[in-house]
Amino acid sequence: MAKIIASVLARSRGQVLMHAQKAAMLGADWIELRLDVWPVQESLEQLIEAIRLPVLVACRTPEDGGRFRGTLTARRELLTHALQAGAQGLDLEQWETWTPSAGRTGLKLRIRSFHSFTGVPKDLRRIRDELSTPGTVVKLVVTAYDLADAAPVIELLQDTNQAEQPTVAFAMGRTAWPTRIMAAAMGAPLVYGSIDPQAGTVPDQPSIGLLSQLYRVGSLGPETKWYGLLGSSAMHSLGPWLHNRAFRRLDHDAVYLPLETSRPEAVLAMMPQDRLAGVSVTAPFKERMLGGCLHVSDEAAAVGVVNTMIAADGGGWHGYNTDVLGVREALEHAGAIDGDGMNAVVLGSGGAARAGAYALLQLGFSVTMLARSHEPVRKFADTYGIGLGSLSESVLVELNPKVVVHATPVGTQGRDENERLLPCYTPPPGTIVHDMVYQPVRTKLLEDCLAAGAVVVPGVEVFLRQARAQVRLFVGKDLSEDVLRSFLAGSTAAVRL
Repeated sequence: MAKIIASVLARSRGQVLMHAQKAAMLGADWIELRLDVWPVQESLEQLIEAIRLPVLVACRTPEDGGRFRGTLTARRELLTHALQAGAQGLDLEQWETWTPSAGRTGLKLRIRSFHSFTGVPKDLRRIRDELSTPGTVVKLVVTAYDLADAAPVIELLQDTNQAEQPTVAFAMGRTAWPTRIMAAAMGAPLVYGSIDPQAGTVPDQPSIGLLSQLYRVGSLGPETKWYGLLGSSAMHSLGPWLHNRAFRRLDHDAVYLPLETSRPEAVLAMMPQDRLAGVSVTAPFKERMLGGCLHVSDEAAAVGVVNTMIAADGGGWHGYNTDVLGVREALEHAGAIDGDGMNAVVLGSGGAARAGAYALLQLGFSVTMLARSHEPVRKFADTYGIGLGSLSESVLVELNPKVVVHATPVGTQGRDENERLLPCYTPPPGTIVHDMVYQPVRTKLLEDCLAAGAVVVPGVEVFLRQARAQVRLFVGKDLSEDVLRSFLAGSTAAVRL
């Protein structure tokens, strides 16, 4: 099982001790002191003695992503001093020819590191083999501009005998940090994280708290199944918060990761096929992924999109759509129990809009979809007798719907959160307004409609209900909505309007 190393750029005694105490509380097994900017006149003996965790030391030059600008001799003297002061681990770069004597030290962990800040070298295996010596852990850190670029890292780990060649390999990059967790699940002996997400020693380094508490990297092993959220925007999803905690509650040996990519087929192909058990699918791949499924559920076929895929025995995927169920149940809870032919409007023409429209049909409403382009939904609308109209306030007012479902990304976290589709529309009191956007919970649309006396349905209400159905598909067991909601405690999704 992987040991968690908390990486700290050491600046002062007080700063290091504060971080070391927090690291231990969060579940770190080691603390790495990066000595790049450590004041050379400061002794390390009392500091290392005061740290309650085993100490690993490293000192990186700018060429290796660090800040040390002294001489080679000064660098070696600093590392030697750290070992003599009680450090139990030492990390040296690929190019370093110096090997300190273990005499008069408690050296227990030797690491040889290779860093690539420009991409993924083609000869990773050769680099690993050259650095691999008895008693040494090899660390290979590369850069992936898309998660799919990390495929060579996963391939190397799949073919690695960790007992013979202990290897830590992962990719840096905004969307690539989940490779650290994948590596741990594939037997890598170490995983690195930051004390504070804003103060990592490298960009996009996950926090120790996430690694130990949410992803439980210390318990991942060869039998752990992999799940994830496949999309071109997945990093801010609440999926990992909910599903990882659901797996733990149900005693299911699994991990759920954000799989953000522009090349979803490549990401699925690079995963160990005996480990990847299922994925949630989000925009813009819901329609695209349906075409790759061996079998799809009735609702997925009806709306032409999947949001859940389960690995089939022998290879391939079974596709499902739990969004329809999520929308239907959330609207029912808000009072939309029997449409009885009353008007309902869906704003948008994507896969989420089709799921919303189909749910409204199931509830008995007469549905109209308003969009800038009708081509994406024309066939769907013709099949189910759904009206189409232009995306305008005047059309929406004329229809006077009992239910309005907003199914576009407008107002999503990371965009202009004060932006509103059809900003001049004010619903009559009692109108049920559902915004599929769930980050943030309090969208501008919902705040305005609530002030006008509408009954608002935040996107998180649909998220919880569709995720509950996904848990049943992933694990074969059920958890209540209240239990799932408790898993989001501490996130913005715990807020109720």
